[in-house]
Amino acid sequence: MTAQALPTPLSVDHIREHFIDGINLFVSGGAGQPDAVINVIEQAGLSSSFRIIDNSLPTMTQLNPNQFSSGALLNTGFFVGGYREYYAQGKLEFVPAFHSARFRAIDEEYDINIVLIKVSEPDARGYCSAGLHADYSETMLANADLIIAEINPAMPYIDDALKISMDDINYCVTSDAPLLEYSVAPSSATDIKIASYISDLVEDGDCLQLGIGTLPVSILESLINKKDLGIHTGLLTEAVMPLVEAGVVNGRKKNIDTGKITTGIAAGSTAFYEWCAGCPDLRMKPVNYTHDGGVLASIDRLVGINTTLEIDLFGQINSETIKGKQIGGVGGLVDFLRGARTSRGGRSIIALHSTARKGSISKIVPLINTGPVTVMRDDTDYVVTEFGVARLSNLSVEKRAEALIDIALPDFRASLTSDWQALLAKF
Repeated sequence: MTAQALPTPLSVDHIREHFIDGINLFVSGGAGQPDAVINVIEQAGLSSSFRIIDNSLPTMTQLNPNQFSSGALLNTGFFVGGYREYYAQGKLEFVPAFHSARFRAIDEEYDINIVLIKVSEPDARGYCSAGLHADYSETMLANADLIIAEINPAMPYIDDALKISMDDINYCVTSDAPLLEYSVAPSSATDIKIASYISDLVEDGDCLQLGIGTLPVSILESLINKKDLGIHTGLLTEAVMPLVEAGVVNGRKKNIDTGKITTGIAAGSTAFYEWCAGCPDLRMKPVNYTHDGGVLASIDRLVGINTTLEIDLFGQINSETIKGKQIGGVGGLVDFLRGARTSRGGRSIIALHSTARKGSISKIVPLINTGPVTVMRDDTDYVVTEFGVARLSNLSVEKRAEALIDIALPDFRASLTSDWQALLAKF
């Protein structure tokens, strides 16, 4: 850390002064979740009523509104499991929105008063880096009344990321706590089989976007024999490290951000964070860039690879609910799906296991009718299960259903065909 004076240390009195009724509070998530700041807020024992704009990374971080105030309301775009109790208590509002639209609203409509972030130590000029969780925008910071930061040496100083001047940070908490880590379950045989099909759809020189979870890790591992791949994604995990080290991912063929690994969030182990700190090609950008439709359309050969919970025989996709119970959110799925489809030479790939509960439930269903549709049938392109690949684009309604039945578990194909015939009778 430089010898430059730090911003004013945050105190309980400052919290009580500023965290008043009616404010809107943005909290960064993932490795950028400022837990040291949240701990000071909790000590204030507030009862004021205000809204918390959640930016948690599913399966890695989630917020407890009661840590902030007994009167706090948590606003989120991801209905993760731990949030159900807050919803039951009337302390959570779930807002379904594309990730790009949510962050546009954060910039333009939510009227953010206070921002809580975690940043690196400052450089010689007095600027901190947003580091590994840099998906929020400079616009939001400029419009906020207060910026409160946890300054933490564990957060790498990423040169190609948003910089925040210490002069713009109103209060700070210093901490040397290690960054939160992100991990996924080991790949299953089904994951590996699906990844092998997807590998065949990825060509040398493509630019990849991958979603969250175990399956994207398997997919990256399957690409070790490819050449000149690029990355433009919302979340970067350590599965990319071997591909970069082997020269497979080099961004050489990217027509924008050439040579760069572009993302808004990096999440993984401490070893991965150290690797990111030493990666000169890492470019951390906000959601208004990583998920922007115009930017995505301008990237040649963008291949968006994402997972889902369920697909019906029309090609409609459900990525949010199980039997009507909300368990997630749309996130960046539709942003990247549409971006990849409008990219010159781009492709959108949806991957899923064909069944759930040890093969007892088909995830390819006749019709989604127990909850909302996340992706319209018109948007769906490639669909991949462990039984093969179905490309739905330019197929008739009947041919789309046939293609999807062909990649279902064989045990379900007869019943799916029968149910489809019943649906067609009403078509």
